[in-house]
Amino acid sequence: MQEAGDQDWLAGRLKRHLGELIRLAMPVIGSRAGILVLMTVDLAYLGRAGADETAYYSLGSSPFVILMVIGIGLMMGTMVTVSHAFGEGEFKECGAIWRRSLPWALLCGLALTLLLLPVEDFFLFTGQNPGLARGAAGVTFMMSLSLVPTLVYVTCAFFLESLRRPVPVLIAIGVANLLNVAINPMLVFGIGPIPEMGAEGAALATSIARTAMALFLVIYCWFLKDHETFGIRNPLGPGWWQAFSTQRKYGYATGLSHGFESLGFGVMHIYAGWLGVNASATFGMGMNLTALVFMVALGLANATSVRVGIAHGRRDLPDRELAGWVGVGVTFALMMVFTGVLVFQPEWVALSYTNDPTLVAMLIGCVVVVGYVVICDGCQIVLSHAIRAAADPWTPTVLNFAAYFVVQIPLGYVLAIHMGHGVVGLFEAMLIGSVFSCAILGARWMMLNRRQIRLSQTIVNPRAAE
Repeated sequence: MQEAGDQDWLAGRLKRHLGELIRLAMPVIGSRAGILVLMTVDLAYLGRAGADETAYYSLGSSPFVILMVIGIGLMMGTMVTVSHAFGEGEFKECGAIWRRSLPWALLCGLALTLLLLPVEDFFLFTGQNPGLARGAAGVTFMMSLSLVPTLVYVTCAFFLESLRRPVPVLIAIGVANLLNVAINPMLVFGIGPIPEMGAEGAALATSIARTAMALFLVIYCWFLKDHETFGIRNPLGPGWWQAFSTQRKYGYATGLSHGFESLGFGVMHIYAGWLGVNASATFGMGMNLTALVFMVALGLANATSVRVGIAHGRRDLPDRELAGWVGVGVTFALMMVFTGVLVFQPEWVALSYTNDPTLVAMLIGCVVVVGYVVICDGCQIVLSHAIRAAADPWTPTVLNFAAYFVVQIPLGYVLAIHMGHGVVGLFEAMLIGSVFSCAILGARWMMLNRRQIRLSQTIVNPRAAE
């Protein structure tokens, strides 16, 4: 009887988690993928403008993406703390967290933007060709204009998704992509009085689109029909910085973890620049493809974080563990679909980026390796988010450092340059780093749950530990 009851409990919880995860994740996946679709559209136009413009964009977007991803991590405290407060029924606290998050997004965005100012000197310092460094620096500057709006958008998106309201976020990114598609060719190729701007024009179009989606979400949050329930319009009040300490703790840990991962990929961009213009352009397109699929996994990771965070807020540890594994399982299944397309149709994927025969030939081999990268890369980001939502913010940071700095970066140099695998070797190193990251994070998730469940049983019934 007890075994049958346990099976019914598990089946009921599993069905509920699957339903809630899919309901929340589908629009979140769309919104996360939409962030990268902006850059995919840029590359699709630039792939027709020539290898040089594509190389400028690929290298120039690298430092921006690194700092943007770090900034998104710094905003992660909004999602974790709002989901905890929502699970505990503290609705006023949810609104207070959002109000504290906006000045934090502004502060972080401005600080990260300043780091992008000397980017041309950085490119030259890392051994890039002077012409490539100059063209890439112009792209970075145009992209830097949208760093603050991007972080404002992200913190509003995290707030709404933690309240299980992801659809407005999807609408915002959808409108931004339509705007980008409309103005991108005008700025890239020039039309009428608008001069041809090439890669810089593509970056500027994307910055305009990102600013529009940020404004949309801020206005939407302010005019929520139940804004009084959440205290959206209450004054910020004194002491907000001290009250923000928990959010900052999660943000620092996640930002640093994202920083290790994105810096690991940034070093790969430098290696690609050493291999030449064609290699740099090819790597940029391959990384955009990787990141585009990764954003699907990130959407599932954010949805998993909400489910885990709500269960954690209820102090339901078995349900919390199940929520995490459901997220990993769904992610694995979905990534396998992408793997099938990338491994068996690499030429079709490559041609969607460029019609240059040389670049297509180089990109096909990279696409096949990316097909395997996305499986472990997707699962590791879901595990990282689940662990942080279970109130363990720093462990994923340490483990990601080991995976991407200790494993991936040295292997990238050895495989791509020392062993002569070229740009494909960079993706091979990413594959090995992702496998390592997924394995150690999976082990940590199991250990964390087993230990805390045993501890809770001991507190309730001291004899349970015997």
